[in-house]
Amino acid sequence: MREELLKGLTKEQIEKLKACKNNEEILKAAKEEGLELTDEQLEAISGGACVDVICPECSGPLWSYTKCDGVLYYECPHCGHKWSEVDD
Repeated sequence: MREELLKGLTKEQIEKLKACKNNEEILKAAKEEGLELTDEQLEAISGGACVDVICPECSGPLWSYTKCDGVLYYECPHCGHKWSEVDD
């Protein structure tokens, strides 16, 4: 499914976008490439949800989470810190 969302983008474009640190950088780089990404494409590139969450321990950016029964579970890929919160 992820590959289908990214059809029309070159391998180089995908690699450039995946190297970005957060969704804002992805969208800026996409615009520079003349691309307008859908929310689904942004999620596919970032590897998770279309949210920018900052780790409360190391301030590193997170791009994904797990959701179960209305609770969001986070794990920082930088420092390993784990936490959860109720989804509004």
